[in-house]
Amino acid sequence: MNIIGHQKQREILLKLIENGNIPHALLFSGPEKIGKKEIAIDFSKKILGKDNDTDFFILSSKENIITIEEIRKLQEKLFLKPYNHEFKVVIIDNVHLMKKEAQNAFLKTLEEPKGSSILILITPYPSMLLKTIFSRVQELKFSLVSKEEIEKHLIKLGADKEKAKEISLISSGQIGKAIDYFNNPEKVEIFNQAIKDISIMPSMNYFQRFNYAKKMSELENIDEIMDIWQRYFRREMIVTINGGENLMKSKELIKNISKTRYLINSTNANKRLILENLLLKI
Repeated sequence: MNIIGHQKQREILLKLIENGNIPHALLFSGPEKIGKKEIAIDFSKKILGKDNDTDFFILSSKENIITIEEIRKLQEKLFLKPYNHEFKVVIIDNVHLMKKEAQNAFLKTLEEPKGSSILILITPYPSMLLKTIFSRVQELKFSLVSKEEIEKHLIKLGADKEKAKEISLISSGQIGKAIDYFNNPEKVEIFNQAIKDISIMPSMNYFQRFNYAKKMSELENIDEIMDIWQRYFRREMIVTINGGENLMKSKELIKNISKTRYLINSTNANKRLILENLLLKI
């Protein structure tokens, strides 16, 4: 598995294995698409060895939610002893997508004494976990991958230097996103259009914003566009030297976009109304 960056975190995990001191539950936190899941899988293989199918599980969200039923099925699997290894290893991706009742049910698994199961929780939003869950896991924080490392990897994949530099800039340190841009050049065009739209949004009148919200609500890639917008305003924060109103506005817009993404992805709320509310604040 080709893992880019995160050398410090990988060394920490390797020492846990070497010292025989692997926690019952680990939390991998950090931005989206930076390689947390790939490192979790690699870590699991190092614990179990290459032949790990019978004692290795990945629980991912379906339709942006992890239900209590899925947690109960997982608990049934964990109740059984490992087949071929000392441990069973479970990765729960986007663990923040557990409903509250699912988190409460999962808490019982964390409260059990350290035994034959190792749990690896992955999320870009650790604050969305119950405090009782957060207090029972050992957090390992991950950060963005450097532009230099992304450029080098893209060149290895076949990109020329100019294209590698362009993609490394627009991917904002997210190696998964960079690879996606390289493999799907049309997504670079989506990025450029989204940046153009958000740049002219302040000059739009109410009618134009409502019309834009209507069109956007009918798209399948709403979350992709809002992710681009969030990264745009984060960049604005970085280049704002003197702070003041512009800095505060960017922070508030990032917060509003994040809330909008959550409502659209995790509830049945009216997409158009939610987007109208967001666009009126830009």
